[in-house]
Amino acid sequence: MTTTAANVLKVEQVALDLSGRSILRDVSLSLNSGEFLGIIGPNGGGKTTFLRLLVGLLRPTSGNILWQSRDGCEPRIGYVPQKMALEPHYPLSGIEVVRQGGEGGWPFFGAKRRESFAGADELIRRVGMSDHVETRVVDMSGGQQRRLLLARALMSQPEMLLLDEPTAGVDAWGQEQFCAILHELSRQGITVVLVSHDIPLITKYADRIACISGNLHWHGAARDLNDSIVHSAYSCELERYQTSHDGEPITFRKPGGIPHKIHHDHTHKPGETGHKH
Repeated sequence: MTTTAANVLKVEQVALDLSGRSILRDVSLSLNSGEFLGIIGPNGGGKTTFLRLLVGLLRPTSGNILWQSRDGCEPRIGYVPQKMALEPHYPLSGIEVVRQGGEGGWPFFGAKRRESFAGADELIRRVGMSDHVETRVVDMSGGQQRRLLLARALMSQPEMLLLDEPTAGVDAWGQEQFCAILHELSRQGITVVLVSHDIPLITKYADRIACISGNLHWHGAARDLNDSIVHSAYSCELERYQTSHDGEPITFRKPGGIPHKIHHDHTHKPGETGHKH
């Protein structure tokens, strides 16, 4: 199904039940072409499930997911799932991995092969990996591998990128570089949807934020995300959290709570109130 030209995506009252259990309910939002949407929320809140619905790996129990492409059809989507780690002894070089993302697979022959190779060279440069064209994947850092996977997802010339925690386990510098690339891609007209637990980072680069916790808890401009919104979305108690868009700290407090930063996964000790998020 498609929607009006003003939106590339419109989600209308989407709900999903799996094995008799409600996973998502009453999720409605719209997304414009070239917009960068950040998705936050506690673990188990349905963020990954929502992306799987968007990419078509799951079908909603009720509601509609409406698409509009530049040519009037469903848009081409590049998807980087949460668990897409490359094998430790992957034998290919950086450029060979990127070439695998071309439509129809590879190797190609003749003019199509030359076109594919040229496109892969440009994408390697675009994600800042020009110095690693011939580097084996096994010799790359986690951040470099993630940028490589992003370049591979771009090989099909997608109109939309869906990414599920693509920088998990990557150092702070690598995360910053990755999000800066996504921000630039969105400014070039590619619609970006990124799931992340790093709220300061995602609010720095995203245009809008959707907080999903079983339902659409909040959806608005990244600059409007504040302490009360985040606090109410995460049932664990918070003491202090640093936001990025204005450089000022926001303090979260709840009497008797266990202070912690919400973007770090953790598990409460036996006897403590809360849940893993």
